[in-house]
Amino acid sequence: MFENRARKKRRNILLLIVALIFVSAFGFGYYLNFGGNANVNKDNKTQGESTGYKIPGNLRNPSGLVANADPGNDQEDKQNQTPIKDHEQAANTNPDNLITASTKIIFKTYFTLCSHMVDKEPEDMKDFINLSESDLKSKFSDWTVNEFSTQQVILKREKQTYCPRHYIIGSKDGYIAIYVYNGDGIKTLYEMTESPISILTTEDQNNLEYGIVADSEEELQQKLEGLSD
Repeated sequence: MFENRARKKRRNILLLIVALIFVSAFGFGYYLNFGGNANVNKDNKTQGESTGYKIPGNLRNPSGLVANADPGNDQEDKQNQTPIKDHEQAANTNPDNLITASTKIIFKTYFTLCSHMVDKEPEDMKDFINLSESDLKSKFSDWTVNEFSTQQVILKREKQTYCPRHYIIGSKDGYIAIYVYNGDGIKTLYEMTESPISILTTEDQNNLEYGIVADSEEELQQKLEGLSD
C-alpha cells in the first residue's frame, strides 16, 4: 500500500516537471516570435530617429510604388513632361530670336508738339533679316526696342517737333514761306510765296517768327489769305 502511494507521488512530480518544461518552452517561443521582434523594431525606429536617418521609400516598399497609387499615373506624368523638356531644349539651342522675312517691323515716332504718333514700316526687309535684338539696337541706337519677336518688332522714339501732317507758315529772305517737318523731325522748306513780309502788320510779322501752324492744306490757304488781307 505504501509502495503504491510512493509510485503515485513520483508520477505526479514527473508530470508537474513535464508541465513546467512545456509551459516554459511555450513562453520562451512566444517571446522570441513576438516580444523580441517588437523590441528589435523599436530599437531600429529609435536609432533612426536619433540619427536623423530615414529609410528610403523604395527600401520600405520594394516595388518602388506608392501604396494605393495607380502605376499608370507615373507613366502619364513622364509623357506629359517630355514635350516641355523638348521645348526647353529647343529654346536653349536657339537662344536669340532672329528677324525673318515675315516679321512685321514698325517704327513709331511720337511728336511732342502735336502729340501725334506716326507709324512707319520699312519698304525693304533685306537689311533686317537675321538680325537679333542686340544687332537691331546697335543699328538703330536712337530708337528704343519696345517689342522684339519673330512675329513683330516695334521701335519707338520721341521728337520735340511737329509731325509731317502740319504746315508751318514762316519767312525766308523777306518773303512768306511754308515749312514742314519730315519723319525725322527736321524742318524743311515746302514752298516759297511771292508775298513779302513787309506788307504784313507788326503782329503778323512777329507771329511768323514763331511759326503759324496749319493742320491741313485747307487751313493753310485760309491762314495765308488772312495774312494778305
